[in-house]
Amino acid sequence: MQDFKGKNAVITGAGSGIGRGMAIAFARAGMRIVVSDIERAAAEAVAGEINAEGGKAVTAVTDVSRLDNVKALADTAAKAFGPVHVLCNNAGVMIQRRGTDATHQDWLWVLGVNLWGVIHGMEAFLPGMRAHGQEAHIVNTASMNGIFPSAYSALYSTTKYGVLGLSETFANELKGSNVSISILCPGAVATRIQQAERNRPKDLAPSTPAGAHERISIYDVSPPLDPVLVGDQVLNGMRHKQLHIFTDMKVAPYVQARHDRMMAEFEVLADWEKRRA
Repeated sequence: MQDFKGKNAVITGAGSGIGRGMAIAFARAGMRIVVSDIERAAAEAVAGEINAEGGKAVTAVTDVSRLDNVKALADTAAKAFGPVHVLCNNAGVMIQRRGTDATHQDWLWVLGVNLWGVIHGMEAFLPGMRAHGQEAHIVNTASMNGIFPSAYSALYSTTKYGVLGLSETFANELKGSNVSISILCPGAVATRIQQAERNRPKDLAPSTPAGAHERISIYDVSPPLDPVLVGDQVLNGMRHKQLHIFTDMKVAPYVQARHDRMMAEFEVLADWEKRRA
C-alpha cells in the first residue's frame, strides 16, 4: 500500500500508547480513523486530537476479548466510513506477575485480550476486507517477546508467540489476495501497558492474591520510543509490505543469537544420526 490518503483504518487499543501513535500517524497520512478502545474517554481524546488537526476520526468502545464487541466495531466502521482498508489488531495487556505465580484468571484475561482479541479481529474484519476487493492491510501487534522469550512474563510471551504464528500463517494463506499482513514487533515504547490492570474485568479478578514481581530484562534495548514515531514506522512497513515490522536496531543481535542457538541444536541431531547409522 503506497497511497494512504482517503483510506479507512480501524485501530484497537487506540486510546493510548502504540495504538494512539498509529492513529495520529495514519491520520496525518490522510487516513480516516476509527479509534477503538475499552476506555471511552481515552478514545474520545485521541479522536479529538485527530479532528482538531483537520483529520477525520470516530470512536468505538470495544472489549476485544468479546467477539460480539469486535463485530459491532466492524459495523461501526462500515457505517462511519465504508470499506476498511487497514486493520490494526493492537489492543494488549500485561500483568506484573510471572507465569509461575499466575492464577487461572490471569491467564484468561491476558490470552483473552492479547491473543483472542487478534483472532476476533480476523474473524470480524477479514471476510469484509476480502469481499470489497480493494487493497487492504492488517497489522497485528506482537512484541519482541514473540520472537525471543521474556525473562519476566510467561503469560505475555505466550500470547505474543501466538500472534506471531497466527499472523505468519495467515500471510501464507492470503498470498496473492488483496489483503496483506504485517506483524508489529516493537521494542521499548512509551506506553501505559504496565498499568493495564486498570481495565481488568471484575469477573476475571485473581481468585487468590499474587504479589507483583519487579520487572526485569535480560536484553539491552534502546530507550522507549515515541508512539507516533512507531506509527510512522508502521506506515513505512506497510509501504514495503513487510511481514515483520521492527522498531529498534539494537534487538537485531538477539534475533540472530536465537537463530544461531537453534541451528547449533541441529548439530546435536546430526551427531546423533551419525552415531546411530
